[in-house]
Formats: sequence, structure tokens, C-alpha cells
Amino acid sequence: MAYHITLITNNSSSSISMTNPANEGDSRLIGPNSTYAPSRPVLINKMSGNPTYEQALPVANNIYTLVDNFCFWDNTNSAVNGTGEKGSTINFNHSAADLQITVDSKGYLNFAVASASAAASQSAR
Repeated sequence: MAYHITLITNNSSSSISMTNPANEGDSRLIGPNSTYAPSRPVLINKMSGNPTYEQALPVANNIYTLVDNFCFWDNTNSAVNGTGEKGSTINFNHSAADLQITVDSKGYLNFAVASASAAASQSAR
């Protein structure tokens, strides 16, 4: 099974940008204080190991906010990992599922299983 993004909520006061090097059609600009539900779920690309930001950038999914440029990927071992250009990290440990990503008011990413409780969520810092 794979991880898919089914909803992105931008609670920041600035636009954010989502890109996917594996599928240009997944790229999207999402305005401030808005929600985006893709017409089809966005696949989170797979990468094993712990690549650096520079190694991840051409392969991993990416969301740019004012606070950082976040790359994240399916680590092939029941987690979504990520790194930001400025050193932020993402560690969302949960078996593959549909995911919702929320960008908080400061620009950090929060991952949660779609339609799940807050107990199944993890923030990127």
C-alpha cells in the first residue's frame, strides 16, 4: 500500500506551493487560509534511507511555505520522513494510508491520517 495526500489545508496567511517531481500535474499553488482537495489523491514518492535535502529535492514531494521548503517521502518502512532546506524534519510514523496535511499559521506542516483523530498526527519542526 502507498501514502496518498487527499487534502491540504493552508492555515497560514501566505500562499504555499506543492510540487511533485514524479508528476507535474500534482503541482499546485494553494492560497492563504484555504483548503485544497485534489481531484485524485497525490501519491507520496518512495525513497529509502535518509537522504539529504539536496538528494531528496529532485525525487521527493515538496511543499514550500514561508518558514521552510519541505521535502517529504515514503521511507518504504511504514513512515513518511522529510527534511527542510533550513533543517526542519518530518517523521510521521503510521502504516500507509490517505493523509491530510495542514499548514499551521506559522508555516509548519502537520500530517494526519484522513478522517483520523488528532492522536494519529505528527508535526514537522
